[in-house]
Formats: sequence, structure tokens, C-alpha cells
Amino acid sequence: MNLEVAFDNSPSSIRAIQYAKKFASLCDMLTVVYINPGIIRTPTGADTIVPEAVFTDQEKFAEKVEESLKELMNDTEMKYEFVKIDATGDEVAKKIIDIAAEKKVDFIITGTRKLSGFSKFILGSVSSEIIKMANIPVLVVPPEDTGQ
Repeated sequence: MNLEVAFDNSPSSIRAIQYAKKFASLCDMLTVVYINPGIIRTPTGADTIVPEAVFTDQEKFAEKVEESLKELMNDTEMKYEFVKIDATGDEVAKKIIDIAAEKKVDFIITGTRKLSGFSKFILGSVSSEIIKMANIPVLVVPPEDTGQ
């Protein structure tokens, strides 16, 4: 069985990784997808006002995400691969679905922040979009209950 986890080092994605590890004995390969958000490089010669430092900062953050994943996975023999891909906000769920198809994933595991109301309207819900678009099962791991 092949699994995919959407991972950005947020508390909800860390819980998704922890949950995926419960399937270690059944899992042939875990694909961990990090979406490098927001700013996509434009072709050379195009007008841009985004300083190069922004791209450098994004790369440094992606490296920190991958390091965090290695730490989370160091207590398991589970085979995994880290996939980093660029996408803007409205493409994130589609990219996750596309990678799942490419890697022949049996199901996707993602965390959720349980946004509602105005926050959900502004920020959107990647987990909701994945559920709508996927043609394979999607397991949504809720955030840790903080008792609030």
C-alpha cells in the first residue's frame, strides 16, 4: 500500500505524519508532499518586484520542513520520500491529487485546522478541496484537542 501525506510542519500536518506511521507495517512507500506556497518564479525577462531574498527564504523554510520530517521519521523503518513542489493557493489541493496519481497512492492523509466562518472563507480549506477532488480515499486527521 502506498500513502501520501500533505506536510508543511504545522501542528496538524505533524499529527498526519504521526497517524501515517501507524500504517508502517502495511505501507510500501509514504510520499510526503510539501507545497512551496505563494510565490512562483516568473520567466527571465518578465517584470517582477519580488526580491530574490524571498525565494531564498522559501528554500530555507522548505529545508527546515524536510529536516523536521526526518526527525519525525527517525523512529520508524517506514520507507518515505519527500516531494517539494511549487503551487499558488488555489492549486495546492490539485497538486496533492496529481502527485498521488503519479505515485499510485492508495490513500491520502492530511491534517485540518478546523477553520470555520470568515477564516475558512479567506484562507480556504485544503483538506476540503482534497476530499472534493480525490478519486481515492482521504483520511483527515483533526487537530489536537486543546480543551478550548
